[in-house]
Amino acid sequence: MKKHVARRLVVGALSIGVIAASAVAPTVATAGEAPVRLIIGFKAGADTTASAHTASALGAKFTNLAAEAKAALAPLGVQTIEVPASRQAAVAAVLRRDPSVAYVEVDGKAHVADVVPNDPEYTNGNQPEADQVKWPTAWSKTTGSAIKIAVVDTGVAKVGDLTGAVAGGYNYWANTGNTTDDNGHGTAVSSLIAARGNNGAGMAGACWSCTIIPVKVLNADGMGYASDIAKGITYASNVGAQIINLSIGLDGYSQVVADAVKYANSKGVLVVAAAGNENTGAKMYPAALPDVVSVGATSYRSDSRVYFSNYGDSWVDLAAPGEYVTTMATNGTYNSDYSGTSFSSPIVAGVAGLIKSAHPDYNSWSLQQVLFSSARKIGTWNKYGMVNAGAAVNRGTDRGKPTISIPSPGNGWRMHGKVTIKATTGDDWSGVKYVDLYVNGTWVARDNAAPHQFTYDTKGKNGKVTFLLKATDRAGNQTSTTKWITADNITPSVSITSAPKNKAKVKGTVTVKANASDKNGIKKVELLINGKVKATDTTSGYVLKFKAASQPKTMKMQIRAYDNAGNVKYVATRTYTR
Repeated sequence: MKKHVARRLVVGALSIGVIAASAVAPTVATAGEAPVRLIIGFKAGADTTASAHTASALGAKFTNLAAEAKAALAPLGVQTIEVPASRQAAVAAVLRRDPSVAYVEVDGKAHVADVVPNDPEYTNGNQPEADQVKWPTAWSKTTGSAIKIAVVDTGVAKVGDLTGAVAGGYNYWANTGNTTDDNGHGTAVSSLIAARGNNGAGMAGACWSCTIIPVKVLNADGMGYASDIAKGITYASNVGAQIINLSIGLDGYSQVVADAVKYANSKGVLVVAAAGNENTGAKMYPAALPDVVSVGATSYRSDSRVYFSNYGDSWVDLAAPGEYVTTMATNGTYNSDYSGTSFSSPIVAGVAGLIKSAHPDYNSWSLQQVLFSSARKIGTWNKYGMVNAGAAVNRGTDRGKPTISIPSPGNGWRMHGKVTIKATTGDDWSGVKYVDLYVNGTWVARDNAAPHQFTYDTKGKNGKVTFLLKATDRAGNQTSTTKWITADNITPSVSITSAPKNKAKVKGTVTVKANASDKNGIKKVELLINGKVKATDTTSGYVLKFKAASQPKTMKMQIRAYDNAGNVKYVATRTYTR
């Protein structure tokens, strides 16, 4: 009989933007009332610095004020506060009315995704899961390299087979550099990823030479905050992690964690997460987030889903052993007391480390697709099947370059003001991920969605401007193409050389002669009466005529000239009557 242990995480919060203090009364906590933490997500470019007066008026207590905590959430545009539970709804309502706020959510609870049985059924050092996922076959090609894999968890003990395998890291629970594991969960997870093999002692993890980056976001009871998880993800992404393992589960969807995963993906990091142990098809987060490899668990020495594993081929991607898995404890001993998708996830993360070791140029998309395409189909409760390390390390990826062309503007076009650059792209496998615009060799913008199009303002520029568009597919292959235009933001010169004087009375056919010039040429000269074009000439020595009888009794006559870039210049108005 197994006992499900739901070790909970709690979620942290930051400061708020400027809110009208009069919008809500100061909040006073009821005696013994538990506080609630709120996450405030701000719109891009918003000022997230809150005044102490405004915060006090809202009854908010600022948390996570350490510089490291602030820095970890800064890329997500997030701040957090703590308020009395009785005032949660009122404070959230005020925040949501602030035009600078994108969202407000409760800093939700989460739990490590493990199950601990009462009686161990595994002998020390016996690892049938290694054969089940074909680690030995993969080891014949590679036993790993110094790939950085972040374990966002309870910390990691640097003992036993993890001696020399752990480097760097940070503790966001206590905001210190001390990442010691005071729970055991993070150490067990890490041992499956990178326990040193072939050393005559202990156990062998998947990737013997991989480096574990310990990111502690949970306390000794396995509790923490969603915002701490988000910090851990952004931190790992910023310090060079190529793979992140999340053997944790939230109580529900969290925008801040979703944004952190999206940030990791933008940095080229593969995120692997445990599907959870609730024996349900309902989505579990963060595993069910887009671009996260979600891993469910199989029974001991079996391809069958273990009874506690969550399931669903719409969101559980892979399966890996998850019952009576051999792991290392914080004192360096080994046992098979643990079961859960918490231990299925690091098996997959370790295989990803082997793939990356065998193919250092593979990006996160390639790692993900290799994991999926090499998996051994084992049922309908997951999408791709049992992870297969032996097949994965030999699997190819998309090597073909995408295609890109610029249908508009054309080479040499004379243009002014804002210019639209359009791209046509294609890719025969992974698909185009984004297109970058460079102007005269300097990066300017990125477009992540087709049809790819940019607007560039040539204001202040005159002369040749070169546009380079670079298409990158999801596998990291790139192709570029260029077009150049002549930017012309100087108006032409124009003058009237012959015409009736201002306030003259006119009759019959009236002739107006003009002179116009421009460095890049004149396209046309027009004569306007009361704002309407009455005559046009495109040949130098411009002669324009109108019949007075066909015009209103009072006429406001103008001459304007267009150059070949579209710049326009007017001559002062003359008023005529008939």
